[in-house]
Amino acid sequence: MVLILKGSQRREHAALFDKLFRLRHQIFVRGRGWSLPSMQGMEIDQYDTDNAYYFLDLNDDGTIEGSVRMTPTMQSSLLADYFPHLVENGLSPRDPSIYEATRYIVLPSRKTREGNRQAKLRLLTTLVEWCMNKNLSHLQAVVDSGTLSSFVEITPQTIPLGLSHPFGGGRGVPGGGDCVAFRWPITDQVLDDIRAYGGDGLAVPTLHEPRQEPAIASLH
Repeated sequence: MVLILKGSQRREHAALFDKLFRLRHQIFVRGRGWSLPSMQGMEIDQYDTDNAYYFLDLNDDGTIEGSVRMTPTMQSSLLADYFPHLVENGLSPRDPSIYEATRYIVLPSRKTREGNRQAKLRLLTTLVEWCMNKNLSHLQAVVDSGTLSSFVEITPQTIPLGLSHPFGGGRGVPGGGDCVAFRWPITDQVLDDIRAYGGDGLAVPTLHEPRQEPAIASLH
């Protein structure tokens, strides 16, 4: 099940948010050695605002198997604030019809090729459907250059915004690594590509949002 929560709901769903922020600390701070704001074993930064949306892929035990944060680029954009040099095609990194994906995690309990693809299918299908419901034109992200090919594999509609550039890295990349920015158009074709990548016979999710939360009862 993929649950969609808004940052303004952190008090109502404190246990879930604590679990997410601890997972982010485990992966990005302890695992990758990134120098990120953290406190009491949780990684929380300036983009964890009331206007952010969180997609949580939860298994039957409530374990997070995947997550991504989406922020409106007009207000919160890692690309615009820290990596504007990654945009080399003249486009603006901020646009009212574009949201930005950050803190992308895929951590399936089944450590197999099929399990990994199914986890991506659940998370990314829900994400793109949500973007469609919000009438967005694109989503964008900054990723390690080495992982760009994995997004191209999911959909050839992946659009790099410029060349790779170095960034300050963690323990695994002394002196830094390389990153690149890309966009996905929010189209039926991208949704079909994600489903095709997931493979035949895999369960395709539907949007799930808590009905009791008026803050996200409507996606428009």
